[in-house]
Amino acid sequence: MIKNVKKAWALIAAALVMLAGLWLYLGNGQALTQQEVDEYIARIEAQTGNPGRHDMAALRHFLEQDDGRPFYTVNLYQYYQQANYPDGESLQSGREAFNQFSAVMVRLLAQHASHPIFGSDWADSHSNPWHRLVIVRYRSRADIADIFASSEFAQASVHKWAGLERNQRLLVQGLHIPELTPFLMGLLMLTGLYLFMTLKPATRRSGQTKGGKVKVDP
Repeated sequence: MIKNVKKAWALIAAALVMLAGLWLYLGNGQALTQQEVDEYIARIEAQTGNPGRHDMAALRHFLEQDDGRPFYTVNLYQYYQQANYPDGESLQSGREAFNQFSAVMVRLLAQHASHPIFGSDWADSHSNPWHRLVIVRYRSRADIADIFASSEFAQASVHKWAGLERNQRLLVQGLHIPELTPFLMGLLMLTGLYLFMTLKPATRRSGQTKGGKVKVDP
């Protein structure tokens, strides 16, 4: 009886953790207000020298069209052979410089319940000039605006532009990428855990006697 109660509480706790994770991952679905857009734009414009190299008019339009839903960016990158820092030459390659930016960006994404869902350093060089393709899932437009407005992003951007010779970014919303996929997988794992914890162990082997000795067939 006590064991069953403990199992039930463990499953309830796991379910609550999943629900909390789901709430954090999907966000509240509320679109940005005009005041919030103005505040984000003001914070980003206050960064010295526009380190993110934003097209401010396009960024404002993007934020003002917010619908509160998650979205994806499809990013294409081409590196400098040698990192191109404003203050002079560097011994780093363009890829190494960009990787310094990526390390900061991945951490910022995680803090905003966002993450890369696909990345590849392979591309057919005979058909395109790109060295890397990355698809990133953002929880909301408010999250990407908050990242852009952060001092960490501004400071890391010097490595981004030192590494990139060219880049393109497409903003899309997922029609064929179910938002609940990670949690459906978690639900399956929770179901498997439940079955594992509740099903009775298999009966003793037919070859084992009551005294615990194993019968050996001649």
